[in-house]
Amino acid sequence: MENPIAEAKNLLTQFEQVADTFAKKNGIEHLAGPQGRVLFFLAKQKDTEIFVKDIENYLHISKSVASNLVKRMARNGFVKTIPSRTDKRYKQIVLTELGCQKIKPLQVFHDEMQSVLLKDIDVEDLKTVLRVTEQLRANLRAYRKSID
Repeated sequence: MENPIAEAKNLLTQFEQVADTFAKKNGIEHLAGPQGRVLFFLAKQKDTEIFVKDIENYLHISKSVASNLVKRMARNGFVKTIPSRTDKRYKQIVLTELGCQKIKPLQVFHDEMQSVLLKDIDVEDLKTVLRVTEQLRANLRAYRKSID
């Protein structure tokens, strides 16, 4: 492999193209990326107050990116902000009825993606990919710390 970074970028582009196809098929065009991940996160944490900082940490994004993501999702009708039950100064993020309705098609989307993309991949090979992915993340964290 001449350039593993270029190969990874090419593969990610192909993943995104397949994801777009599956998303259109399932009627969730805007939810194949971070918005869909946030919807799943909120659905799994439905008994916990979730704030922008929790989305920052979950997606490993900056506060401004997370805030803009939540605003976009609110404009799309998937979430709304309401006062925190414990501290009225904070706004928690909750699913709307539309957001809740999108969870099932999102699950179908994710199941189809995994079925197609992970087909015939040995469990040990998949563990290796996950281990290498985590090492790449660690390398990125170390690099970011070194430039701060």
